[in-house]
Amino acid sequence: MIIRGVEIVGEGGALRDIHLTGARITDVAPSGAAAGDVGSLLFGDAIAFPGLINSHDHLDFDLYPPLGHGPYADYLTWGEDIHRRDRGQIASIEAVPRPYRARWGAVKNLLAGVTSVAHHGEPVATQSIRLLGGTAIHSVRLEPRWRRRLNSPLNPPPFVVHIGEGISGACHREIDRLLAWNVWRRDLIGVHAIAMDARQARRFRALVWCPLSNAFLYGRSADIQALKAHTTILFGTDSTLTADWNFWNHLRGARASGLLSDRELFEAVTGSAAAVWNRPDLGRLAVGGAADLVVARKKTADPWGAFFALDPEDLLLVLRDGIPLLVDRSLEGVPPPPTGFAVRVGGTQKIIAEDAPALLKEIRGRGLRPNLDLEAP
Repeated sequence: MIIRGVEIVGEGGALRDIHLTGARITDVAPSGAAAGDVGSLLFGDAIAFPGLINSHDHLDFDLYPPLGHGPYADYLTWGEDIHRRDRGQIASIEAVPRPYRARWGAVKNLLAGVTSVAHHGEPVATQSIRLLGGTAIHSVRLEPRWRRRLNSPLNPPPFVVHIGEGISGACHREIDRLLAWNVWRRDLIGVHAIAMDARQARRFRALVWCPLSNAFLYGRSADIQALKAHTTILFGTDSTLTADWNFWNHLRGARASGLLSDRELFEAVTGSAAAVWNRPDLGRLAVGGAADLVVARKKTADPWGAFFALDPEDLLLVLRDGIPLLVDRSLEGVPPPPTGFAVRVGGTQKIIAEDAPALLKEIRGRGLRPNLDLEAP
């Protein structure tokens, strides 16, 4: 397959042709702007970028609406509050079998052009997106065996843990407790880190910033502008239990804060994330890299603005390892996903590699309202 005549985000605006062979990118060259070859797709007014990396999500919690009545001091007070005030709604969603809920979370990510997710929780399976490795530890105060899991040679790094999630002094102290028990200096990826300072940040391989989730629960997020000098900043959405379903709204919210530059924010969902997750073949549209890429409509002339202005309906093509996961109905000559299902997103029609119509039927059959802007045609 050859993707012709696209602007690669962050690379100056010149048109490029991206050559794919199987699961790899075999060439990236100035565009010849010619169509007609077998497997050749000529785009107009389109941008391309690597399949995005969501470094923190709970896929099996993505059927929830946002639940919370904060702001809260920390994750303990939030959890206690919603289990008291929203227990009926929680019970109705938890009644949906976990595999269905996790696949709904995969649909949420796929619609945004996310091809790799760091899922935090018990193992799940999806039909489309790649799940990144490591060992997920819930938190210092809620997981009784966290010390043993952190220091066991049987558990693979990196170790991903909710840490400093809140504005209380206890949230700050739990970070030092985690660091003191990291006997073997295992690679740590902290999630949220609202209460973290620079001294602590130096001991983490990376921090995952979830600004919309943090604002909803606690009224503020980590001081990313200060912490980024001491560790690598990644980006995550958390689940719909605490934030919007649309990944692009998360990115726009982060951009509006000004805590990261456009380049830094882009890297947090592409190249920087790939390096931290030990997947150097991801996060770049470069020769030898994995054929994970997204092609989307170009909505504005500003190079970075064109990326951050996107929404799910603007995506034309999503590939993972060269396999189509999402194809817009307007494209001709593109093979649909091997197992494809038609959906309508924001007035556009897509073929996607997750059986969203069956999931919609399951959700509605239980009297629940879907929380994605998604319909079966």
